Amino acid sequence: MGIENIMNNKKTTTQLKSFIHLSLKTFSLTSLSSILLLNTAPLFAQQSAVEQVIVTGTYNPLALEQMSSSVSVVDRAMLTQLNKTNLADVLQSVPGVLVERQGGPGGLAVASIRGGESNYTLVMVDGIAMNDPGNSRGGAFDLGSINVESIERIEVVRGPQSAIYGADAVSGVINIITLRPQQGHQQNLSGSIGDKGFQQAGFSALGAADKTEYSLQARVRDTGEPVEGSRAEDREINLRLGWRPTESHSFTATARYFDGERSNYPEQSGGPEFATSSALDYTEFTDKSAALGWQYQIAEQWKSHVQATLYQREESFDSPGIAPYMAIPPNGADTDFERQQISWINTLGQPGKLWANIGLENRKEDGDSRGYLDIGFLMPTDFTLERSTDSAFVDINAQLNEKLLVQGSVRNDDTDGFGSETSNRLGVRYQLSDAVALRANNGEGYKLPSFFALGHPLVGNPDLVAETVEGWDAGVAWQVSDQLNTSIDYFANDFRNPIDFDSELFTNVNRAQIKTSGVEWQAQWNSLDSRLGLNANATYTDIDVKDNVSVLTGRPQWSGGVAVRWQFNDKLSTSLDYQQAGEQFATSQHTGEATLHELDDYQRFDANLFWVVSDSLEMTMSVENLFDNSATTAVGFPAPGLLWRVGLQWQTAQ
Repeated sequence: MGIENIMNNKKTTTQLKSFIHLSLKTFSLTSLSSILLLNTAPLFAQQSAVEQVIVTGTYNPLALEQMSSSVSVVDRAMLTQLNKTNLADVLQSVPGVLVERQGGPGGLAVASIRGGESNYTLVMVDGIAMNDPGNSRGGAFDLGSINVESIERIEVVRGPQSAIYGADAVSGVINIITLRPQQGHQQNLSGSIGDKGFQQAGFSALGAADKTEYSLQARVRDTGEPVEGSRAEDREINLRLGWRPTESHSFTATARYFDGERSNYPEQSGGPEFATSSALDYTEFTDKSAALGWQYQIAEQWKSHVQATLYQREESFDSPGIAPYMAIPPNGADTDFERQQISWINTLGQPGKLWANIGLENRKEDGDSRGYLDIGFLMPTDFTLERSTDSAFVDINAQLNEKLLVQGSVRNDDTDGFGSETSNRLGVRYQLSDAVALRANNGEGYKLPSFFALGHPLVGNPDLVAETVEGWDAGVAWQVSDQLNTSIDYFANDFRNPIDFDSELFTNVNRAQIKTSGVEWQAQWNSLDSRLGLNANATYTDIDVKDNVSVLTGRPQWSGGVAVRWQFNDKLSTSLDYQQAGEQFATSQHTGEATLHELDDYQRFDANLFWVVSDSLEMTMSVENLFDNSATTAVGFPAPGLLWRVGLQWQTAQ
């Protein structure tokens, strides 16, 4: 989805010049001549001997040094320093992740990894997949359905991951991990108000003892109306319980509830600037998820883990269409989707030396949509689909010597009506010296056609086949000094059978081949006293559509940014975040027919001031888009201007 017909005349040399120009500009801002460690450390974290454990892109938690995949981590310290109000802004600081927006907070915001479609990105919350194949976006996840204040950390694994997760992990995985307790008990109250009616409040209680742990969060948010017609309100409750009755057994239970309402000008309507009608889209939705897990250490070199998860989404959507034309008439739908998943994973051997993960999984998906299209009379657009997938997988890891790590995975997914799909992954990490590490990874991914693409009575096509990808990446990491880390990644993806809407046939079809390639780089530096920290990142993405008459929309060729932290003293600190995205293509139907536009590049500065009032009270003052730069996120949809915000946080610990 998202392929638009137009000749792409930009040459590779011009694209490379754009990347070099961004690199030099970022270099001049940071005075750094290098790039961040390949397996990315947290943005503002000080150097520490504490081992960082990753749970995404692997069947069993691993240290970063035991993974060959390209991984980035945004931890709680980084989230606090960035102080963003929405997940889309946070993810723009992660290399390889491109964010597409439709106006303000009430509009759609989705993430693309390494140039792939947004529905090629698997988004999870605490390991539970959140993609809904019943939506009109082909299963792409709306980033507005997450409250940043509830997040402990974000792990982003780039590259095809179907050998681990099966369908949907085509370009990469974003795993949102909610707040986790430390030893003891903590209670937190927070509240903030801001420009254009922004309000947010939250409560959390976390605790851990020898055998039990708990985490509870409740939050409400009203974004106000920073862009005309674009507004969102939501409420969230998260609960997590853990119990370890013996050294051999542990149990976990999680539950999440998130509901909200959103309004925005219809997508491709021309927005506040060009729309001929002020009528808005309106959406109400509810996300519910739960999980139960049991881990049993059967023997010294045999650990078994059983987990059952449930995800449900209900959404009611009504759109006035795009007036006064009939290309997109008024429409709406009430949709219900449910995914049940149970997995059994056995870890055999000695992790860190030679170990394997072997297991089985079953996934059941049910989708129901009751929709309409108003063409002078109400035409029903109802559809109901379900499917079940049985999976088996083997994942082998070998630390052959102190320098060489080899990892390989194979997974077979057998889905009703689509047959069998086998995905492979092979990765290598080589420690060239104490300071330099090399890594390479090759993997396969696939995505089943969404329920919407298959079953919609007007545009659905039951003959669609799965979209697939084969991708590889290679990189080098260099620990220049105790203060400076550097890294660079090159990637290439070959996507086959991408699904798109054919306006002439008026149905969804499988298109030809798409190739993407590019470079991701970062740089991190901390002063000797750790009071000053700098981070720079840039991403260059080249997209080649093999029909030679198309480009992909919503994905700039280059993007990057710089973040700065300065600790004045024990009470005061500040942070400055600069993000820039290059020109990108977008479509609109506000003229009565689909037209292609090129959006200008975009720059934004955000600034924060943190004041520790007392041991239990902290105050924050923030300004988004500090220099009030004008920009367009979609045709006719302006980005928010300068916005201020103040907040208070009160915390007790026992």
